[in-house]
Amino acid sequence: MLHEVPQDDGGHASLLAVARLYYEDDLSQQQIADRLGVSRSTVSRLLQLAREQGIVHIEIRPPTSASQLSSWLQGALKLRKAVVVPPPPRGSGPAILVGPALAEVAALSLNSGDTLAISSGATVWEIVRGRRFPPLRGVRIVPALGGFDEVDVRFQTNEIARRVADASGAEVSFLHAPALPSPALYASLIEDPGIAARLSLWNELTAALVGIGAPPREREAAPGHILSALGELGDAVGDVAGRHFDLSGAPVNRREEDHMLGVTRDQLRAAGTVIGVAAGTVKAASIVGAARAGLIDVLVTDAPTASAALEVLSA
Repeated sequence: MLHEVPQDDGGHASLLAVARLYYEDDLSQQQIADRLGVSRSTVSRLLQLAREQGIVHIEIRPPTSASQLSSWLQGALKLRKAVVVPPPPRGSGPAILVGPALAEVAALSLNSGDTLAISSGATVWEIVRGRRFPPLRGVRIVPALGGFDEVDVRFQTNEIARRVADASGAEVSFLHAPALPSPALYASLIEDPGIAARLSLWNELTAALVGIGAPPREREAAPGHILSALGELGDAVGDVAGRHFDLSGAPVNRREEDHMLGVTRDQLRAAGTVIGVAAGTVKAASIVGAARAGLIDVLVTDAPTASAALEVLSA
């Protein structure tokens, strides 16, 4: 049975939600209808109302090439490299970044004995689930942070690391410990020889492949520990491996920050090369903040997201 989307103040809340799903998250009208439990014609009508009421403003611009965006973004954010792919087909989402991201991993030319950290998130999961990683024999894969009690596999760091190792022939060092233990458990864990040995791998990272998280309040899906701390993360525009930052790149810490089992900001900055991946214009400010924080060296994104990031920089 189909239901009309609840509306208030003339339906603005529903119009905004539908417009974001269509224009920012690249969902098709049918996908939005299925998610909201409404008819496709209702979604079409709401999108039309959003345009008529000025919630959506469509502007036609001359096309800018992906190579131009790459050059501009690399210079503006002082990155080692920015890879911008053409606008993705509607509904493709982060899948458009899989090939370019894996090409950047291959370009690292990792050798036996090198260490590669892997974070979690929707875009990283999209990259690893295709099992197309280049050969990484002798390379050690390590999760960038501990585990979460989550059903969503996109936030299960050990599973993500295992898939990378299976696909590439790399070795893997699992981190069987929670990302946010209690202070007492944290003190015990870091004294454990096995855990300590795994944590020490973050001090010698050759590279890292990390997702760039969206602003906490705008995330459609997030681990419970982020959802429970929205009040503390009000100034955050995103995170890398659980380390949040504001638009200037300054840290936004939560109470548990001092006993979080995750790669630190300094360890990421000291890593040889950190490849950050981000898809979706909602992550425009997240990209800017991550670059300003010095947490990424190489960025892989799509043209609409790159344009939105440049707009943030020019604001």
